[in-house]
Amino acid sequence: MLEVLARLTSALFRHFAAYVDLLYEEAGDAARILRRQLLGLAVVLMAGTVAVLLGCTWVIAAAWSGPYRMDAIGALCIGFLAVAIGGICYANTGIASGQPRPFERLREEWCEDMRELGTVEPALVAAEPPVGGELHAD
Repeated sequence: MLEVLARLTSALFRHFAAYVDLLYEEAGDAARILRRQLLGLAVVLMAGTVAVLLGCTWVIAAAWSGPYRMDAIGALCIGFLAVAIGGICYANTGIASGQPRPFERLREEWCEDMRELGTVEPALVAAEPPVGGELHAD
């Protein structure tokens, strides 16, 4: 077993460096998607809150007498609702439907490397990793 590990040491270090690089890349992708969704959510929450407050003000202003008070408040309410809808669109356009899940490429590379190691030395690979990232206690 030790001579097999000695032969595979350089290959293992290259694979480890490749995994670190792939992990860094996928973590960056996941962070960009999360940042986009959080920013969209913040815009939706803030603009939605203002729209609700302005809607209430619009109802109160309906009881007052004034020439353009309701039009101004209504326009502001509609404007903030448009901002909230824009935030929803912004948050949802960052994710493509065919895009892999976060760290999916890393899992695929790991599985491929485990199959390759299994052809070189079957004792190094005890079992296939779970499909879909699920862990089962056997």
